[in-house]
Amino acid sequence: MRLRSCFTFAKTINPKLTLWIGSLAALAAFNIGLWIWIARAASPRTPYPWAQLLLSGVYVCVCGFRSLFPRVDLERVCLWDTWLSTILLGRTAATIAELCFALQCVLFVQRLSDVTGMHLDAGARAFMPLVVVAELVCWYAVLSLNHIGHAIEESLWALMMLILSVVLGAASFAAHGPFRLMLITGCLVYGVGAGLTIAFDVRMYIRRWQPRSAYLTLATGLVDSRRRRHPMQTWEVWREEAPWMTLYFSVGVWTSLAMVLL
Repeated sequence: MRLRSCFTFAKTINPKLTLWIGSLAALAAFNIGLWIWIARAASPRTPYPWAQLLLSGVYVCVCGFRSLFPRVDLERVCLWDTWLSTILLGRTAATIAELCFALQCVLFVQRLSDVTGMHLDAGARAFMPLVVVAELVCWYAVLSLNHIGHAIEESLWALMMLILSVVLGAASFAAHGPFRLMLITGCLVYGVGAGLTIAFDVRMYIRRWQPRSAYLTLATGLVDSRRRRHPMQTWEVWREEAPWMTLYFSVGVWTSLAMVLL
């Protein structure tokens, strides 16, 4: 199916799936508009907001792209039968965006240390190594089709969220007014996020894991991820993916945008 026919075909898919995809598209448009508004309102004159705007821009755009062309990597499932839904392309874009987000977190915590006068650098130093390892494990999972790699990856992201929650909570003791409220809110959101990731995402991938004697080699998996995709327009296929994708493309993006404003 050509890209030009993908959206006309949307009329025939399940109403729940149509509503969800429409919500993701609306989120993507809203987030891009919000980034543009922040870029204009912030009037960055120092390196910190410029760097954060650039990194956030990459993250927002990639999340928007992934909202419009969702996929389930290991199952090689996509919504639209177009080269834009290629598993290799989506995973590459996601890797770039997630590394940008991790670097945002590093800059944010370093800036938070300066603003509050607290020593939070230990938390900042943990983000990039954790995310780099998470990306490597994720690529292993995507290429080999071994779900245990995704379980490990999500565990590392949960640890990163927990560290961010602790950092925000600690910094809130040295903050005042609306800024303190923002930090406390972030602490609670990412503390809960870490717990939900372990309770749902990690368990989901462990449940999907089927130990076997041989998985795809990395070279074979690379070719497979570039060539193979299964367009699926039934809600049952996407029902388990919808919660984490929706939170990822909303709360995750809003966090990225919020870090520009510090």
